[in-house]
Amino acid sequence: MNIPLRCKNWSEQERAEIGRLEALCSGTDRWSFECDHTDAGDPWCVIYDQQQHRIVLHIARIERRYVVVWPREGRSAETPSMTSAVEMALERLRGYAKA
Repeated sequence: MNIPLRCKNWSEQERAEIGRLEALCSGTDRWSFECDHTDAGDPWCVIYDQQQHRIVLHIARIERRYVVVWPREGRSAETPSMTSAVEMALERLRGYAKA
């Protein structure tokens, strides 16, 4: 397992994992995908539901850990693995897509 770095951008390995989220979003006109970083330098990504005008998923690297937030459920999870964070995100997002 790769230990997350402290930098403003996602690493190449992190970006490959994020690509899985982007691929899911590109398969729908409903969701948009955006990445940036906080003023403190923590990178983040969100998936935004354009029909309901709200964030569906937020994933960020904070203090060398990954945080996944599902705002509509009021849930969050934390993990030291980007792969695990993306797997959690994809599982829930696939459920949203079916609903």
